[in-house]
Amino acid sequence: MSASPPDQSALGIIAGGGPLPSVVAEAAVAKGRPVFIVGIEGWSDATIEAFPHAWVRYGALGRTIDLLKQARCRDLVMIGPLDRPTLFNFRPDMTILRSLIRVLGLLRRGDDGLLSGTVRYFEETHGFHIRPAEEVAAELVAPAGLLTNTEPSLADETDIQMAVEIVRERGERDLGQGAVVANGQILDVEDNAGTDEMLRRVARLPERPDRTGVLVKLPKPGQERRVDLPTLGLTTVENAAAAGLAGIAYEASGALIANVDAVGKYADELGLFVTGLPAGTGEGNA
Repeated sequence: MSASPPDQSALGIIAGGGPLPSVVAEAAVAKGRPVFIVGIEGWSDATIEAFPHAWVRYGALGRTIDLLKQARCRDLVMIGPLDRPTLFNFRPDMTILRSLIRVLGLLRRGDDGLLSGTVRYFEETHGFHIRPAEEVAAELVAPAGLLTNTEPSLADETDIQMAVEIVRERGERDLGQGAVVANGQILDVEDNAGTDEMLRRVARLPERPDRTGVLVKLPKPGQERRVDLPTLGLTTVENAAAAGLAGIAYEASGALIANVDAVGKYADELGLFVTGLPAGTGEGNA
């Protein structure tokens, strides 16, 4: 029996911020699969305009679904950071108003509950299939081990282990994916403002010896891993350096990196280490 032909329907991509949506699109096109990207005004990077695309305002979920169906998309990738919608800043369009009770219920959940509910809404209500980004672009999967020539010190290793426990405990309560620890002290934890804002807050703290402290990012225990895996990139490295940190640690296969080689090289230039902790660290299985 011959193998089934590859699916040539357009891959739908709902694009948050940053370079990852375009990386996924490039990978799909390189494999011969057409794509259609829905960009969020004020969030998505202009690089998505190199591909078939449309722009929608934040909250126009019904318009997003209509566009994806018109493009005959069945498989969807949701990727890139977005601010969490709230009851105050979410402005649903008329299509979604018909499902207002369900949408309001989603907005009252924690981050992972919101994402899991959104996935179910797209799949169960509208018949889409949500795919993990790494299924399309395997090169995004963050590897284990050091990405840099710069290595963590014993003090850094101790800070990493403390930060892992903090992120894991907070993740169990659906409270975030990152923390910064220096010399055994918690400098900050990630909230809805995201990693970059957390690092900017750390940079504003009173000065301490240069290159001390670590950023640790882990997926939440039991989270929906097809969407919202932690992401790292050149901006993360730059902000960690500006915050005076010694390095960054993430869970191997539990994070996405747009360009591993570039991230490692840039971190070395700035004097930081970047390392992948064993897979399962976020679940306590390492």
